[in-house]
Amino acid sequence: MHRVDGFEHRPGNHCGSTSLRNLADYYGWGYDELTCFGLASGLGFTFFELPESPHRAFFGRPLWLERAFFEQLAIGHDHRSGQDWADFLASLRTRIDEDDPVLVFTDIYYLDYYQTDTHFAPHSLLVIGYDETEETVLLADSEFETPQELPLARLRAAMTSEYMLPDTTRSLVVTEPKPNRTFAEAAPTAIARTARYMLSPSAVDRELGPGTHGLAGIRAFADELTEWTAFDDPQWTVRFAYQNVERRGTGGGCFRRMYAEFLDAAAEAVPAVPMAAADEMADVAADWTAVGETLKTASECDDADAMAPYLAEAADAVQELADRERRLFEDLLAAVR
Repeated sequence: MHRVDGFEHRPGNHCGSTSLRNLADYYGWGYDELTCFGLASGLGFTFFELPESPHRAFFGRPLWLERAFFEQLAIGHDHRSGQDWADFLASLRTRIDEDDPVLVFTDIYYLDYYQTDTHFAPHSLLVIGYDETEETVLLADSEFETPQELPLARLRAAMTSEYMLPDTTRSLVVTEPKPNRTFAEAAPTAIARTARYMLSPSAVDRELGPGTHGLAGIRAFADELTEWTAFDDPQWTVRFAYQNVERRGTGGGCFRRMYAEFLDAAAEAVPAVPMAAADEMADVAADWTAVGETLKTASECDDADAMAPYLAEAADAVQELADRERRLFEDLLAAVR
């Protein structure tokens, strides 16, 4: 097995920010996961339709989180997507031989160690080794205590899946492992980008990917929620929504809890960041968790009639959360821009 020398894996809350934290540990940047998440403008919202059950999904993060981290800290990196598989594989082996972990974007359905029949993407992780003889790779994945070995063919399937993924065979590798901006310099830019994205996603210079984004995505979710009883399997659709609030790497509260802790650290280092913002975001996170619990209860109902009042309750709460988040992001943007 060819393996990145000196790399130590630790699990974490969220796939993207854990991968970034593992890179920060490896290259000596000194950032914990919450710092990586915030500096990556990690908070967001994307609501979209699925071609089959569970029919609807949302992420409490933007799809471009990982790349934004490197840009905002001015760390040299090489980001590629849509690469020919043979070219990617040759590059992967070269990078591993040069002791550089490779960040890749996958669909967990094809990661056999998850033992799941549910598609979920993009799930980012680090490739830290390969074995040419066995045709396997070694992966540092946020959900697992130790690196996981996977057949190379399954990595290819995971990276070329078109389920939820806006592009395929996507990877990122560090080329110049030294941040050219400090935390205090990068944090205001990162916070402003998060606020702009939530308030007006099209104003952010990014490929947003499919779905409805930002506060508009939250409202689209709330507007449609009471109609989910018409789906052929509403219990699973609603259960999946609960998981996207409280599980699946969110750190709780639809990623808002992690962002509240980042804002708390940012307020200590950046005078422009209001001290009250972290407390307000923590309250928002707690209310997202309450929405998740309502959705979980709804998913356990036997029929649509029993489920309906819980969905109505959750929809009202999400609309109120959208109002509160709008005010919070307006205040943050005014403070740091």
